[in-house]
Amino acid sequence: MGIGADEKKPLLVQLDGQYYDIADFAPKHPGGAKVLNRLAGEEIGEFIRGEKRIMGVRHEHSEAAYNMLERYNVNAIQKGDPLIESKSGMLFKVGSLGSEYWHWIHQPYDGTLRLFDSDVLESMTRTAWWVVPAVWMPIVITFSILSVLSFSTSTDVYNSILLWSAWFVIGVLTWTLTEYSLHRWVFHWKPSPDSPNQILLHFLAHGLHHKTPMDGDRLVFPPVPATLIVGIFYLIYSNTFQWPVFCAFGAGKLFGYVTYDMVHYYLHHGSPRPRSNLHFRKVYHHNHHFKNFDVGFGISTSLWDYVFHTLGMGPL
Repeated sequence: MGIGADEKKPLLVQLDGQYYDIADFAPKHPGGAKVLNRLAGEEIGEFIRGEKRIMGVRHEHSEAAYNMLERYNVNAIQKGDPLIESKSGMLFKVGSLGSEYWHWIHQPYDGTLRLFDSDVLESMTRTAWWVVPAVWMPIVITFSILSVLSFSTSTDVYNSILLWSAWFVIGVLTWTLTEYSLHRWVFHWKPSPDSPNQILLHFLAHGLHHKTPMDGDRLVFPPVPATLIVGIFYLIYSNTFQWPVFCAFGAGKLFGYVTYDMVHYYLHHGSPRPRSNLHFRKVYHHNHHFKNFDVGFGISTSLWDYVFHTLGMGPL
């Protein structure tokens, strides 16, 4: 039985800053598909020039190989794509992709897509990274102070700070589980190719990010819709915990979210020092986008990838 377009996965490699989707070529590769699968998501310049071994073999490729590779250049493939080249809003057109959608979003486009015809609506989908801490960190600080003050009515300042710290950390850990769960089971939920509405919902939730992973103004969550979600959790947690516990736990969870958004932005646009923890996290997340999007769901931590056996791959 053949593989449907919605089930076919891209096989991306990078050469001199350009991405190539060689999934269709891999079965015909003289060295075997296993060699190309090993290099998924990697810069292949050293290998194709014969400067570095892969699986014990070093081979300098011919000019014909370079010419053949150009057939699979993602930028060339995307030329003429009406959704990418559209000068008008394309959001409500994405559902028409049907069975092509899943493959389409995993062929990255190094640019930005216009979602709405309205300039006002379009501007609301774009958020600079610094807006997130500017909006939410004052609330984190305020609720942390309220927690310590509330705890101090029944104990001394030292123990109040300890209690705040404990519940703050629990809040942060709760966020990391929330982050993992959202990324794995919500953002990577696979919509029905027969449902334009499901495709539209998935594209808004996460498909756009995989299609345009380097669009810096769409890497963090806009504060307006975030306020609605924070408000819902405020009602839930404030009616679940005692006030000082709620303030500490809520501040910790909100801080976890801010950290996540800042780390995620940095992993896409920062240049961490080689062999540092952030360098590992950058490569780990890079591999989620370009090597295997079915693993490596943790952004700020790999803790839950260990727990749920979805550990991705770091630097080779």
